[in-house]
Amino acid sequence: MEVRAAYSFVLALFLAMALIPVLVRLAGPAGLLDAGGGRKVHDRPVPRIGGVAIFVGFIVSVLIWVPLRTDLSAFLAAATLQFLFGLLDDRFNLDYRLKLLGQALAAGVVIIAGDVLIARVPFWPGDLLPELLAVPLTILVLVAVTNAVNLSDGLDGLAGGIGLLAAAGLAVLSYPAGDPAVFMVLVTLVGAIFGFLRFNTFPARLFMGDSGSQLLGFSIGVLAIVTTQPSSSGISPVVPLLVLGLPILDTLTVMTGRIRRGQSPFTADRTHLHHRLLDAGLSHKEAVGLIYGAQFLLMAIA
Repeated sequence: MEVRAAYSFVLALFLAMALIPVLVRLAGPAGLLDAGGGRKVHDRPVPRIGGVAIFVGFIVSVLIWVPLRTDLSAFLAAATLQFLFGLLDDRFNLDYRLKLLGQALAAGVVIIAGDVLIARVPFWPGDLLPELLAVPLTILVLVAVTNAVNLSDGLDGLAGGIGLLAAAGLAVLSYPAGDPAVFMVLVTLVGAIFGFLRFNTFPARLFMGDSGSQLLGFSIGVLAIVTTQPSSSGISPVVPLLVLGLPILDTLTVMTGRIRRGQSPFTADRTHLHHRLLDAGLSHKEAVGLIYGAQFLLMAIA
């Protein structure tokens, strides 16, 4: 298993790295440039096509090296659907309701086709939710996590680094839990993110775009459920709250503030944690490093 995981990691890493120079040249003709300015921290057009490199590196490597089963096959189909909705958003700037629809549809695929459910809940009588509650809870959690990671994509290397730490932490947890297939999928995701971050650290040559950030959020959410929900795993089902605690808490804080001000919770502004750190006088690298440190601490606690 370890050898196959290493091969899958390396293939995902190099596929992502090899694709990025080509994708950068295609971004302009494809209409996938982020103009910058306004509330954003960059003031020049930057290709937002890195999510394609992450997706291709990840999917191809998993299909070659990972022995798939029903839940993981459903996950790959749902992740593909989520990626396509994100790519459409990058190109056409979809209305938030269409984004939410795509996220809910992807969640529905893993629930229906893969039987991926949040059923084991601490302190619930019997510790198992009835399916009538488990299905909507799972959809809500996956949509929330997808958006939390998506909204953290505000600084060079930030969303990629958060996703990498979360995926690596889940891989460490899944290994002793005795689930080699999930371990290999997570290691492969880490490899694809590493390949992308080679070009995304400050100053970034390209962004992952919504196709990448939504793919990462959705993938980590699903794989966290698959890792922690089986009773045989021996891992507490509250662990994902720590693994993804930072982007979730930031999203909840920002949306609560918007609602208090009488704004739509989906209104774009500069109240995210990374914006506040920049406004407090930290440099780009210092702000990203501080958030990495907080994420790493949460992973260590998990």
